[in-house]
Amino acid sequence: MGERIVTFLSDFGLQDGYVAQVKARLLSLAPGTAIVDITHEVAPYGITSAAWILSTSYPYFPPGSIHLCVVDPGVGTARSVLAARKGDHLFVGPDNGVFSFIYPADSVTRVDWRPAGPVSPTFHGRDLFAPVVGELLRGAQPESLGSCLEKPVSFDTSRDMVAHIDRFGTLVTTIPCARLRDGCSLLVGGVSIRTVAQTFADIPQGGLALICGSAGTVEVAADRGSAAQVLGAKVGMEVVLKDAPQPG
Repeated sequence: MGERIVTFLSDFGLQDGYVAQVKARLLSLAPGTAIVDITHEVAPYGITSAAWILSTSYPYFPPGSIHLCVVDPGVGTARSVLAARKGDHLFVGPDNGVFSFIYPADSVTRVDWRPAGPVSPTFHGRDLFAPVVGELLRGAQPESLGSCLEKPVSFDTSRDMVAHIDRFGTLVTTIPCARLRDGCSLLVGGVSIRTVAQTFADIPQGGLALICGSAGTVEVAADRGSAAQVLGAKVGMEVVLKDAPQPG
């Protein structure tokens, strides 16, 4: 086996030193670890977007990868620390719904283990989550760090909603592309979108269109613009896919 991979996803941004401090802690605990940034530009407190980005990114990493996700509005509170297993991948982060799109997992452990030394109540990413990842890199099994958690916090991933808005302003929904048929329309915030395009270049000038996105779900995109801005859309908002009207 080659070097172990740890992915890191957060809402920390890159203006401050938070990302570097977490990486420094990881490398101090497990020198030589390959740390791959998924993104640190999740909107602050954006649990739904983080959950979506994580779920659509982790399958592309090699088996044995560990995925650290720190979008944690409840840092320092009584919310649990999780170590989850799904297939050959491990996940570490807060019990706040950030793993909703990977559930059901093979196992979910509430981590009771704590590292030696101080733990800042405002920076569990550096002082708690990173050391948990360090234990896993040293060979610990998630189950050895705590107890089984039967019902982790999770939001309803079955509803049709905007799961993420990318930097282009494209709305990424949870609707599988298989449900997008000729004549369908998608209702977003009171606006009905009927045009279907195969590529972004096919979107009518100045218009909006439905596209089958790279994650296999329906997306709403604008012609060289922001669909989110045009529609006033937000992550988590409901969308409604309507079948083609039947001939009278």
